[in-house]
Amino acid sequence: MKEDRYLLFTDELRGRLVTLLGGRAAEQVTYSGRISTGALDDIRRATDVAYKMVAEYGLSRTVGPVSLSALSDRRTNKPAGILASGIDQGSLTRLVQKEVRVLLQSAQKAAISIICANIDVLDGLGARLEENEKVEGEELREWLNSVSVPSELAVFIRGHEEGVLLN
Repeated sequence: MKEDRYLLFTDELRGRLVTLLGGRAAEQVTYSGRISTGALDDIRRATDVAYKMVAEYGLSRTVGPVSLSALSDRRTNKPAGILASGIDQGSLTRLVQKEVRVLLQSAQKAAISIICANIDVLDGLGARLEENEKVEGEELREWLNSVSVPSELAVFIRGHEEGVLLN
């Protein structure tokens, strides 16, 4: 029976972003920068995760340990547009949007680095799938064991990449 988990750590959330953007990254690499609408659902899900990291879970150094939904739900005597913390809501919204965009762009770069480091695996596995329609069990394990992990992924997962404002 699968155990329910209620806690996710930052590295797990960042890993999820890279995974969700992997299909788009594979398209970019495989089709020389051309992309399609095929990754729409994954992009929506990645954007949702990134937004929650910044605006709900308090995982942003710049925005801080704040849940925007909790701030905007409070009843205050402050003028419209001013949150309970005294921060202008428009400025905070722009900051959140910028951090979400930067986080997603960094995750995309990490995903592309994985694809580029493993292009032979991608091509070989793709050819094998065309022949067989499925790869599973020991054969799949062999393919997965040949995957190399680029340093860009480790840097992103730890949150040490340049330009990203998140913890």
